[in-house]
Amino acid sequence: MRANLAIIKNLSVVSFFTLISRILGLLRDVCIAYFFGAGIETDAFFVAFRIPNLFRRLFGEGGISSSFIPVYSESVVKKDKKESEELFKTVFTALFFILLFLSLAGFLFSFFFVTITAPGFLYKPLEFGLAVLLAKIMFPYIFLIGLTAFLSGVLNVHGSYAPGAMYPIILNVLFIISAVFLRPFFHPGIYALAVGVMIGGGLQLVSQIYYIKKKKINLGFSFNFKNKGVRSVFKLLTPSLLGMAVIQLNLLFDTLLASFLPFGSISFLYYGDRLYQFPLGVFAIAMQTAIFPALSASFAKNDIAEVGRAFNFASSLMFFIIIPSSVGLILLKNRLVQLIYMHGVFNALDAQKTAGVLLFFIIGLWASALLKTVVPVFYSMKDTKTPVNAAILSLIVNIIFAVALMQFIGVYGLALASSISLIFNYLFLLRKLHLKKGIKLGGGFFKSFTKTLIASLFMGIFVEFLILVLIKLNYGPLPVVLASVFAGLVTYVLASFILKNTVIRI
Repeated sequence: MRANLAIIKNLSVVSFFTLISRILGLLRDVCIAYFFGAGIETDAFFVAFRIPNLFRRLFGEGGISSSFIPVYSESVVKKDKKESEELFKTVFTALFFILLFLSLAGFLFSFFFVTITAPGFLYKPLEFGLAVLLAKIMFPYIFLIGLTAFLSGVLNVHGSYAPGAMYPIILNVLFIISAVFLRPFFHPGIYALAVGVMIGGGLQLVSQIYYIKKKKINLGFSFNFKNKGVRSVFKLLTPSLLGMAVIQLNLLFDTLLASFLPFGSISFLYYGDRLYQFPLGVFAIAMQTAIFPALSASFAKNDIAEVGRAFNFASSLMFFIIIPSSVGLILLKNRLVQLIYMHGVFNALDAQKTAGVLLFFIIGLWASALLKTVVPVFYSMKDTKTPVNAAILSLIVNIIFAVALMQFIGVYGLALASSISLIFNYLFLLRKLHLKKGIKLGGGFFKSFTKTLIASLFMGIFVEFLILVLIKLNYGPLPVVLASVFAGLVTYVLASFILKNTVIRI
């Protein structure tokens, strides 16, 4: 129970600031869609921006953090301040120079990274040249955001979740400022977004350094790579990096294939993914952030029973949130796309394509969310190999289905293949968790799950009826979305109380 309350407390903090960030992120996308639409410039920018984001996930919040946090948490739980400080400084030093090298290499060889990310651009000279220049501007962002994400993870271990949840807000604000105010000073205007990324990255890093100092954590360099804890981190690092690399390859593979499709396909994937990522960012990724340090601490005390209870509770809570979110997104997908994106140069055809992509992404939303509860369990027990194997197999599944489906349904096939691979990944890891540690989803989870499905069904029927009425009365997207979200939320909560879903009684 204590672990469950801790998870809820941490989740509420992270979700609150993440919600603000995601709302600003949607406003950011409104600005991008309004001023740039979906075409050559946006395709080039999204390809260029995805490259530093890939390395951020590998070396910031991904590989380094997943191998570092369990070892660091163990030293903090044991209250060995000298050991934990030495471990922190040494890993920080290694990450500092790795990211510095990658930033320099990326700047010098941007053409190579763009080529492997979007080979279809080789047949589109304008897009290729623009993507290379944008990548050169933004590659140093890897250094800034990588260190930012790492320091955020350290703060999480020390019970400080708000700073890490707040820093993405800075980037979204800079995006908006760049699109609205800096765009007129650049030609083409898309360069303003790249400049905004760099300014935002610098401010993000400064914000985390401030909180590290405020927490009285000594920030500095150490080259003691023979330290026992450091060796443990780097022992876990290789499979962890490999696993994250495979996951990122899944994302890059979609971009790679989309580069061979008609102009705008990469942008449709981006815009659809942004709406799909909204509930993931607010709740699923926030859950992963909240549960990881708690699980690491439980494994450090060898309390497997507590880990199992925390995993079941986190899974129940995630289903309770993500199932109604999926139903709502399916029912409102067309109105949401019209409301958020269909302004300025973003036209009705762009909106139709984006809504179609979103629908196929939603199919795998539940699996993507539940992965954020099962993967941290493996990382917490210092098993980085199993998630790697799952990621490799899911990549193969994604490649097979993506290549096959895009022949018939184009860009929609890429989104559907992604969903199929996510479902496979989750079920594979769930099975492995049971075989390795005897941890499985219990009766309490399935009772809550059943009640969640029933409440979501009631909500979906009511909201669909409300949408039909509002459309018949000729209401536009904004009132339809607002009324549907409010009515859906009230209906779902009431149904959950009537059904006595245990999740809302914690």
